[in-house]
Amino acid sequence: MFPAGAAGCGLLILRLCAAGMLFSNVLARSVAFTSWEIAALAIVAAMLCLGVFTPLTCIASGTGQIALLFGPDRNSICLTFSIAITTVLFLVGPGGYSVDSYLFGRRLIRTNSR
Repeated sequence: MFPAGAAGCGLLILRLCAAGMLFSNVLARSVAFTSWEIAALAIVAAMLCLGVFTPLTCIASGTGQIALLFGPDRNSICLTFSIAITTVLFLVGPGGYSVDSYLFGRRLIRTNSR
C-alpha cells in the first residue's frame, strides 16, 4: 500500500507535480484572490507535497480544478492533465515517503502469548 524505493520516489515526484500544477493553474487566473483563499491553496498544496490525508486532499484539489474548468480564463488542456494527475494520485496513494505512510503504514502487532 505504501511502496518505498523507486516507486516511492516516483509517487513523491507525482505529489510535488500535482501541488505545483495546482498552484500554477489557480494563480494563472486574472482573478484577484483574497488572503484566505491563497492560504487555503497553500495548505492544500502543502498537504499534497507531504502526503497528508492524500485521498481527501486529492478530492479537494480536484474539485477546485474542476471548478476552474468553468471559469472565464481557462486552459482546458493544462487543467485536464492536472486533474488526471490528481486522479492518479488519488487512486494510487501517497507512497512510502509520506505522512500517511507514517500514520497508517504497516504495523507490527505483538501478542503476549507464551
